[in-house]
Amino acid sequence: MDIPLGYALLRDRRVSLRAKLMALGIGAAVVGGVEVLQIPLEGVLAFILPVAGIAGDLAVDGAEAILGPLLVATVVLPYLTPAALVRQIRAERASGP
Repeated sequence: MDIPLGYALLRDRRVSLRAKLMALGIGAAVVGGVEVLQIPLEGVLAFILPVAGIAGDLAVDGAEAILGPLLVATVVLPYLTPAALVRQIRAERASGP
């Protein structure tokens, strides 16, 4: 699990847009599944702490909606990109700028 490699693949123009969109879609699905599992806990916190619970929940959900799919995409993208291209980009990153 090489997150910097996945981020480099996400930014590289040689990686197809299809692979990038698939990785981001998988990330959004994973984050969506986690959000569905959190609904009961969020409801209890919003009931116990009405103002702070709702405001905190919105802030955390907003961050999760942006960062979650991006993080999952960086983990998944090396597996969706052709192996030869991954090896080439990994070698370029190892040799330095």
